[in-house]
Amino acid sequence: MRNFTLFILCVTICCFSCKKDSEEVTPADIGHGYAALELGKYVVYDVDSIVYDDFTNSIDTFSFQIKELVAESYTDLEGEEAFKINRYKKTDTTSWELKDVWNAKLIRTNYQKVEENVRFVKLIFPVRENATWNSNSMNHLALFDNNYESVDVAESIGGFNLLLVLTVAQLEEINLIEQRLFQEKYASGIGLVYKKSMDLVRNDLSSPWRGYDVTMTLNSYGG
Repeated sequence: MRNFTLFILCVTICCFSCKKDSEEVTPADIGHGYAALELGKYVVYDVDSIVYDDFTNSIDTFSFQIKELVAESYTDLEGEEAFKINRYKKTDTTSWELKDVWNAKLIRTNYQKVEENVRFVKLIFPVRENATWNSNSMNHLALFDNNYESVDVAESIGGFNLLLVLTVAQLEEINLIEQRLFQEKYASGIGLVYKKSMDLVRNDLSSPWRGYDVTMTLNSYGG
């Protein structure tokens, strides 16, 4: 009888231990879905670009589309999986043409993207409101603080009602002689869905602006 009781006790402990181990290995959702870095995925953006030339006192406006396609996976020099991002450009009068090739990779703690041979830390994980980081920590550029202004909120962008969106606030300096605003938004399962890059300055209130104002907005996605 004593042996039977010990057997039942051992079986009970074993079952409880297995159940506990099973629960512990379940990975937590730390926000990797916001990077949406998967082979075959693509996003098309509508791009509106305004260039201010203070020398000629002119303002030039350009509209076109950019398509980013996760085209190929490979193992990088750190022995980690990375991806080639083919970037295509199209206007009203041209078809899609390959513009350049960027690179990106997703590791447990961050999402990195190499743009024009410069590596940026685009997102950090886990995603949580007010978390901050230096997006230039992996390049030679000056400190550039980012923070999660909002996380997991519903938002309408490019005509899409997106349930989970986070906003990365990068820089905002708006006054009478400077207008600098850099911001990115990511949607879970899609990736980048909105980007604002504005850098305008002028010498005084009577001088013309110089700089640029570029807005990228989600047009379509798939893959």
